[in-house]
Amino acid sequence: MKRLKRLALLCTAALALASCSDNTPKQVTIGNETIALTAPGNITSMNVKSGKYTFTNVTTGVAKELEYPLSSDASVEEGLYNVKFEGEAEVLVDLTKAADEEEAPTPVTVKMQGVANNVVVKADGTFSLELKLSVVPEASNDFVISEIYYVGSAYAPDASGKQKQYNGDQYIKITNNSDTVLFADGLALCESEFTTSQKKSGLTPDVRDEAITVDCFMVIPGSGTDYPVQPGESIILCDNAQNHKEADPSFMNLSGANFEWYTSSTSSTTTDTDNPAVPNLDIYYCYTRTIFVFNKQGTKAYALARLPEGMTKEKWLNDYAYTYTYTLVTGKPSKGSTAYKVPNEWVVDAVELRSYKSEFAWPVFDPSFDISYTYCGDLNAGSIDFGTAVRRKVASTTEDGRQILQDTNNSAEDFERNVTPSMK
Repeated sequence: MKRLKRLALLCTAALALASCSDNTPKQVTIGNETIALTAPGNITSMNVKSGKYTFTNVTTGVAKELEYPLSSDASVEEGLYNVKFEGEAEVLVDLTKAADEEEAPTPVTVKMQGVANNVVVKADGTFSLELKLSVVPEASNDFVISEIYYVGSAYAPDASGKQKQYNGDQYIKITNNSDTVLFADGLALCESEFTTSQKKSGLTPDVRDEAITVDCFMVIPGSGTDYPVQPGESIILCDNAQNHKEADPSFMNLSGANFEWYTSSTSSTTTDTDNPAVPNLDIYYCYTRTIFVFNKQGTKAYALARLPEGMTKEKWLNDYAYTYTYTLVTGKPSKGSTAYKVPNEWVVDAVELRSYKSEFAWPVFDPSFDISYTYCGDLNAGSIDFGTAVRRKVASTTEDGRQILQDTNNSAEDFERNVTPSMK
């Protein structure tokens, strides 16, 4: 009897080991034919010379690098990945507007990058991927978004450990990253219509390759030369240009901000505060009739755009409205929604954000502006620390002490996360 019990236990153990063995992730071969690298629309031909892929396992956070071109034995374990490519390519740029149309275009070698998120690599090897590449800028020579304080503040935890959130002290810092004086007049702050946490499947039309779709478009006023910004200097755009330390000493003083957005709320319970000493942004459009605040979870993207000469609020509202539909979870098409778009040619800089509570589902702007994302919070714990910001890294410092900020159009690399806001 004991022998039979022992035999049963041995069989059970063997089955358990077999089960564990079956659950071990399998290696999947990744060949050059598996990944298609595609060029931006303004490039007529592209010959990738060298580079590397980085496969980052979304579940474990483990990253594996594979050289381009891929060797015959290149492989990764089955799983869910964020895939990035960085390399160099010889390209021909579309020169149809060249002064001498008979002159043959000259190939140039540029740095290129691309990223794809939540790529499933199956054990059976049925894996294919298209990576749309974009040119990495040599150096930024314009305004950049240097800091975003979107999380906001919160009072000290109460006896139960809960924190009451505080609205009103959000801000965005914009820096002149060039070596010449730039004017902020006509520079617009844009918030994306779509969220990075929920992809609009079947989006029609999908205008990302030609424009960004916005739910808020706020413009710095001026005649063109009213607001000069020196090289390396910054301006602050905020919700309420007030001394928020009066609410709590741990908050910040924004009474010296350069501009504020004032949305004269129509709500009987919510009112906005206007500081008459600080110029207001000219709100061309905002989706809310109450107080506009940044999305605190980080599900939006933000951009800077420069209005072309002669563009007015009325002309933009009239010429740049469009209607889109998408596929509902039921599989049926949605009703048409009206939105406003900003041509990509106007965009100066853009940053995609990710929520700490959900996956990054898709880039809501064209990937040429930002191939990845930045965030505040702990992605593993699904939690966030109020009072933190994202801030652009310093790439170098000139002899006269001016800091040049890093801008490779890859926010995952360009920004520090969970930092103390500079305005504190």
